[in-house]
Amino acid sequence: MNKMDKVNQLTNQLLDSPKMISDKLPWNNWNSSVEDSENSIAGWIGKVFNIAALVVLLGLLWGLFSQLWMGDGGFWKQEAKLIIGGLLGILLWTYAAFPITQIIRNTSESISSSKSNIINLIFLDVPVAVIKLSGYVLAMVGLFAAIAAVLSFITTLNVSGVSNMEGVMFSMSGMNTLGINALMELMQEKNIGYISNIISQITSPNLTNYDGSAWTMNGAAGICGSFIAVLVTLINLYITVAIYKFIFGLASTLVKWVKAPYLPFKSL
Repeated sequence: MNKMDKVNQLTNQLLDSPKMISDKLPWNNWNSSVEDSENSIAGWIGKVFNIAALVVLLGLLWGLFSQLWMGDGGFWKQEAKLIIGGLLGILLWTYAAFPITQIIRNTSESISSSKSNIINLIFLDVPVAVIKLSGYVLAMVGLFAAIAAVLSFITTLNVSGVSNMEGVMFSMSGMNTLGINALMELMQEKNIGYISNIISQITSPNLTNYDGSAWTMNGAAGICGSFIAVLVTLINLYITVAIYKFIFGLASTLVKWVKAPYLPFKSL
């Protein structure tokens, strides 16, 4: 080996030294993690929803049980009937907290298993998953509110506790009625607002219809209204999902047309 070859060999070893050292570092898989990040984004987003499920569960449980000792023990200073009803409500909504947060976990698994490209993932899969999440959570809250109404109707106790879910309901309601609201806005622009007002009244269910009237016709009607509200909530959800997918399809078709414009009678 001549002197020049020796110099080239040493130079190459010097230039390769960062890679050699990097390969010997323990737990060094950072390069592959970053370079393969496009294939991992769905999993990362799913992990965020997974963490959110745990946070929401802990928040709901804290909100339910903290009333037992907050406010200088005011919960225990009520009448015995109110205390019993309150305890039943806490037990019911503690049970409900787990299937409600399971919906978030299911959304996590749905997004994590997505095989779509990055555009479809961000602009189709994730928004549709979030819309479905909002609708299913609202429906679940409404279902348990209806069950609480049935218990209140039968026992004459105030088995409520739905107030602990007001934050969840408020944050989800706007997303769930997105499609209906878009239709109503379109109707307003086309001067058929009276139809949109009717639709608004039908598709804006009150998930807490029960007025506390045990063993009365009004109370029974409120219970029926609570269960119907759950059905309407799901209908709103499916309409919103259908409208979003339709709009995404139009946008996708338009982008493809802009990339390769053509006219239907081009070949004539």
